[in-house]
This record gives sequence, structure tokens and C-alpha cells, in this order.
Amino acid sequence: VLGFALRPVLTTDSRIAPLESQLSEVTKAADSNKARADDLDKIAGKLKLEKLTAEQKLTEATKAQKELAGKVAEAEAKAKESAAVQAKLQASVDKAFGLVSADGDEITLRLVDKVMFKTLDDQLTDQGKKVLDKVAIALKELPDKQIWVQGHTDDQPIYRPPAPKPVPPKRGQKPAPPEPPPPPKFATNWELSAARALTVVHYLQDVAKVDPSRLAALAFGQYRPLRGAPKAANRRIEIVLYPKPIVKK
Repeated sequence: VLGFALRPVLTTDSRIAPLESQLSEVTKAADSNKARADDLDKIAGKLKLEKLTAEQKLTEATKAQKELAGKVAEAEAKAKESAAVQAKLQASVDKAFGLVSADGDEITLRLVDKVMFKTLDDQLTDQGKKVLDKVAIALKELPDKQIWVQGHTDDQPIYRPPAPKPVPPKRGQKPAPPEPPPPPKFATNWELSAARALTVVHYLQDVAKVDPSRLAALAFGQYRPLRGAPKAANRRIEIVLYPKPIVKK
């Protein structure tokens, strides 16, 4: 009798189970990889957005830096120009007669009133004319500046002369009615400061031949005193230079 070993009979379930297990593992791995891929896509998207944001900020920062550099260069150029103008003006007048100062684009030559005018008068002294002759030379060399001549006074009221003494009547005559006091040349400090500013403007235009389209006369009376300055310093003429306005054609 021939003997033989009995082999176990494999059922369909026993052959499919390992495959299903393998398929399940593969599916899990695929799901896991997909999740990781999704995460990587999100990270990549976020990094791309951050890169674009960083590039935009860099562009804006570069633009701002260029604008700032331009403003600094412009400010330095203006400061250099202002210093040159101040030096030119100050060189035209002795410091005992006038001083130059600057405030932004505004440059001021402050002239002492006793050098320019006699007390309560609006006619230039000989010394005042000499000062303006020299100042005018400097002003002509600054054609891009507008020139505003400003008259200032202190707060001392205008002197009003008394009425003349009455003439004694002759014997047998009635006394003559009292004469009124003579009117002052200037009613108030407004009129005095205005007259002095106009005198300077007319001299610059008519005698020194400064372009009249650059000139203007302003009166401030006693209402723009200098802070912390003695009263005498408020009696002054200021020649103020401004940049000429740009006229659009």
C-alpha cells in the first residue's frame, strides 16, 4: 500500500484574508501619504504666501528708503542754499545795523530802525540809504526769492504835540479862541509801520532797481514784538525772503 502525506486544503477565505490585510495596510499608507501630501501642500502654500509678503515688504522698504534718501538730499540742498543766502545777506550789511536769521524756507534780515529812520519819521536817513544800496546788490543776486518788507514798531503811543499857547489879547480885545493841537504825522503805529515799509519798497524799486514784481510791503504796527527783546529792538524793518511761487503756464 502506497502511503502519502495529506496536504491541508486551502479554502477561499484563508487565501483572501492576507490579501485584504495587505490591501488595508497599503490603503492606510496611501491615506497617510495623502494626508502628508496635503500637509506639505498647505506648508508650501503658506511659505509661498510668506515669500510674496516678504518680497512686497522688501519692495516697500526699498521704496521708502529711496524716498527718505531723496528727502534727506533735498533737505541738505535747502540747508546749503539757505546758508549761502544768509551769508550773502549778512555780508551786505554790518552786524551793528542788521542781523540775518532763518526759519525753514524763510530768511529774514532785521534792520535797526534808528539806522534807517529818525524818530517818528518815514524818510530814510543817509546811512539807511547806504545800507539798502548794499542789500539791494545781494537781493538782485537772488532772483528766485520773493521780498517782503515788513514794518514794525514798539507799543509806545504816537506822540501828539500840545496845542500852541494862546496869544495874549491886546487891550480891549477879546481873547482869541484856542487853536487845536497840530495833528501828528501818523495817527497810530499802524500808519508809521506801513509808511516805513513802503518807503523801503519804493527805494528798492525806484533807486536800487530791484524787480518790483518781487516786492511787497506789510505793516504789523506794535503787534509782532520780539520775544524777550528790549523795546527798542521791536522798532525795526524786516526784509523777509521767501521762495518764489511756481507759476503754472
